[in-house]
Amino acid sequence: MNTAAVERFRNKWDPLAAAVPAHITVAFPFEWPGPVSRLAKDLQPVLTAFTSFALELSTPTVWADEYLFLLVNEGREQVWRLHESIYGQVLRGARRPSRFIPHMTVGRHADKAALRVGISEAAEINLPLLGRALSLTIYRRDNDGRRIRELDIPLGAAS
Repeated sequence: MNTAAVERFRNKWDPLAAAVPAHITVAFPFEWPGPVSRLAKDLQPVLTAFTSFALELSTPTVWADEYLFLLVNEGREQVWRLHESIYGQVLRGARRPSRFIPHMTVGRHADKAALRVGISEAAEINLPLLGRALSLTIYRRDNDGRRIRELDIPLGAAS
């Protein structure tokens, strides 16, 4: 997936653009009590059950009156099932959202008028974004709020 246009948009609209690259979140920040290697081991059976899949993101929308999302169209069901599997099998005790919408966050702003401008500008990104989900990336948040890429785990047994 070529995210160059999205990254340019995020640099203007997303306060986390410098901290983490464009991504589709399948699990929200959580505390993990052990080493990342244990998390990877626990995730492996879940991720092995999923093969890589096509993704298409093409619908800019406002979420919760402050976020700008690109909604996942093609691949939506697979992202949702991956999210449910991770929380159901690995993160059983973690706080999870009451409603999960497969998306890529591309911006955040508290002002509704600014969000309308953001939606208009997001529609000018070269959409749709097409690509494949190949792996799950695990990030750790450091004390300064930076995201540190810990590891990538491929989807599927032979990915």
